[in-house]
Amino acid sequence: MRAIGLSEFVGRPLRPRRAPSPPGPARRNGRSKRLPHLAWVLLLLLAPLARADSHTEALDLIASMTAALSDDDAPAFLKEIDKSMPGYDRLEHAIPELLEQGAIACSVQPLTDEGDDAKRALELDWYMEIRNVDETAPIIRRREVIHLRMEKRGKHWRVTSLDPISFFDPHDFTHK
Repeated sequence: MRAIGLSEFVGRPLRPRRAPSPPGPARRNGRSKRLPHLAWVLLLLLAPLARADSHTEALDLIASMTAALSDDDAPAFLKEIDKSMPGYDRLEHAIPELLEQGAIACSVQPLTDEGDDAKRALELDWYMEIRNVDETAPIIRRREVIHLRMEKRGKHWRVTSLDPISFFDPHDFTHK
């Protein structure tokens, strides 16, 4: 008795079958037609992160300014401010004098942060404590809402408006 092959049994030659294509859009050249749609979806999902990046960069700038005050580093504080900002000259003299008065500790809480990747406007609840080098002198505490505007210049943000500038004036210890 002769063995019957499967191809003879079915009546057609046996060919290896390809794995079925997964359900979904038609494929052309091995690529899905849906890919461009996925790219748009990803772009739309990632767009808010770009705004979050400028928000984060703005907060990083504020953090570096407060760190500069705490580190007794007037040039680092002033580096973040646009030299053409109204009141820059006042700050250029006030910050070193303020730092000479003692150790400074700051705490800043953003109240509002609006803008885009080129310009931002922030309102900051800024608390500053000045501990005089003379231990018998009182600790000076300041707290105020600071209105700050910044612009991106090249790769870096620069403060273009700071109000009230008087918040950063040295303390007058002659007045009680």
